[in-house]
Amino acid sequence: MAGMFLYRTMHLIVAAGLGLLCLPGTAPAQEQGCAVPASFYDTEPTLPKTTAAIASGQTVLIVTIGGASTLGQAAGSPALAWPARLAVALTSRFPAAHVTVDNRAVARQTTQEMAARLDRDVIALKPMLVIWETGTTDAVRGTELDELRQTMQDGIDRLRASGAEVMVMDMQFSRQTHAVINFDRYESVLREVTDANDVPLFRRHDIMYYWAESGIFDLMTSDHATLHLLASRLYNCIGRAVADFITRGIPPATGAPPVISGE
Repeated sequence: MAGMFLYRTMHLIVAAGLGLLCLPGTAPAQEQGCAVPASFYDTEPTLPKTTAAIASGQTVLIVTIGGASTLGQAAGSPALAWPARLAVALTSRFPAAHVTVDNRAVARQTTQEMAARLDRDVIALKPMLVIWETGTTDAVRGTELDELRQTMQDGIDRLRASGAEVMVMDMQFSRQTHAVINFDRYESVLREVTDANDVPLFRRHDIMYYWAESGIFDLMTSDHATLHLLASRLYNCIGRAVADFITRGIPPATGAPPVISGE
């Protein structure tokens, strides 16, 4: 019975991620019709090592680790996932830099299961920046909060000891899944750990809620005929927003200015 509930819940999360309608547009985030107000970013720590490398045209390896939404499962291909769209956004804005985004996501893993792969799948690659998307499966499976807190702390310590900068991404927002799962406690742990370590948190949950409340996305749509297309549009907006978030410390003169206002 518990296994069936977990399966149905994870299916609901994937379906909720699919059921999003983005307004049409073109590159960066504001022109995509999915701009993010600066208030979502301006209190978060910056990534000085990564931004300096991008600004000066160096080689930059970014590794992403996460679950189904990072893997791009809802869109049907990692090529349509937000890490791939992040790579496109950074390359187009800063062509002098050699930016690579290596997606090491595995669907339906807890934070502890991801942490167990850090040495082999992340640290061994010697990335400059690691983006760790996590929390959803922990909430679904009811991971103990102290366990989540300690696992994240250990993981951040190991990543930083390897020389990498770290950025955390929280859960997606969906009215359907929030009706059956209490994500708030897990959101609080992610906020607590990132604050304690001066690690930037990309507030995907709040950003998606803002998009929904602003009418930019329809989170209640059930048009199954276009779900993969809708998911790819969502991931494109997330990828470009992450590019905005990372590069907000780069002076405009070094490349195309990141668009982070909702005006």
